Amino acid sequence: MTSLPRRGYSLRVDYTQLFRKLRESRGLTLDQLAELARVHRNTVVNIESGRPVKFKTIARLMKRMGYAADSTELRSIALLWLESVSGIPFSRADAEGTARQAIASYRAPLRQAARELEATVTAASLSPKAIELLIFAAQTPEVLSILEQVRALTKGAAAIAAAELELKAAEDAAAYETKPAPRSTAASSRSK
Repeated sequence: MTSLPRRGYSLRVDYTQLFRKLRESRGLTLDQLAELARVHRNTVVNIESGRPVKFKTIARLMKRMGYAADSTELRSIALLWLESVSGIPFSRADAEGTARQAIASYRAPLRQAARELEATVTAASLSPKAIELLIFAAQTPEVLSILEQVRALTKGAAAIAAAELELKAAEDAAAYETKPAPRSTAASSRSK
């Protein structure tokens, strides 16, 4: 007879729990697996405690435990690991809708930027040669880096110019302020 799970307990298994069960089913301790795979013990501990690890590390350890690359166990670990890093519940029936929503949310800013680029290019009436240069810049990371630096310098220069204008305006306003009239000598001699 199977007892019902305690309240708040999830029947869902994550990759860390499955990895531990698979390690234990092979009769390996943390230290034994680390030695077998020629990794530090902390690598195995990190996997089993849910700390961020690359999947290739998990796959390498699974291989050292004797699980084939196309085994059900490794596929299960891969699916659960992917769920954990992406936040998309691939093992659930409604995962496709959730995945499509996540992908759409990632793509929305790109679509908006593409619309803004098209509107800017159209408004600027760029020549085909200028558009070719934009395409070259978009495909060349070095050019994009230079353009980012130019933009930062331009913004910095604009901020300095704006500050200088504010300072000049403040100086001009101070020059026009009324100053108190100096006391006349007659008034100052009376007070003595």
